[in-house]
Amino acid sequence: MHNIMVLNAKGGCGKTTISTTLACYFAGQGYKTALMDYDPQNSSHHWLEMRDPTQPQIRSIDAARSRTGMTRTWQLHTGVETEVVIIDTPAGVTGGQLIDLFNKADTILVPVMPNVIDLHAVEGFVGELMRFAKNRLHGKRIAMVINRVRFKTATYQKIEELAEKMGIPLIGSLRDTQNYAIAMESGLGICEMKQSISSKDRKQWQPIINWLHEAIPGKETAKSSAYPDMMGWQPEAKSVAIS
Repeated sequence: MHNIMVLNAKGGCGKTTISTTLACYFAGQGYKTALMDYDPQNSSHHWLEMRDPTQPQIRSIDAARSRTGMTRTWQLHTGVETEVVIIDTPAGVTGGQLIDLFNKADTILVPVMPNVIDLHAVEGFVGELMRFAKNRLHGKRIAMVINRVRFKTATYQKIEELAEKMGIPLIGSLRDTQNYAIAMESGLGICEMKQSISSKDRKQWQPIINWLHEAIPGKETAKSSAYPDMMGWQPEAKSVAIS
């Protein structure tokens, strides 16, 4: 089982959007997939509730609230057959909570918005992450993703420089598009929308998917013999259109 965590203390950087997109992708490729939601807002959980039962199944795990009469270990149990767990995290994580989350992850994706406020926030966050994790990085994979990009700005370039300085790969950038809002409102992922609408977004996701598959073996049923291709997999939704 491989745990992919989407983690950044800064709110509003697109953690839930990235988490749900990844869950759709892996479920659609035939992996037994779970989506674990640590955010008290439960956005990922609500998205799953809107999901059409005919779409590839994703197991929902509410990690934000303790349940009466159930141990925490059992509440967070992903199931013995689960192959990939996507973990959506809340804003404001630091200190002991950050360490606890870090220890649960095999791979960590850090999304960041291309603006000055987010740049300063992510620099401090990544610095904290690297300081307490210095002796625990063996076996952990960490990468950054720039989210909601309209065009490359000076701040974008500074994020690239920060990633290089920290020794963390910057594996992709995702455009600012209403497709993600439509997907969230429909219980879908980008890879489940019509290719005519989502082709640009699928192309932007491909290097992220390729990087993840360096640690997660591809399924034999995947369309690509090397890595499953997000561009090629398209179980289209019943009716998704841009108004």
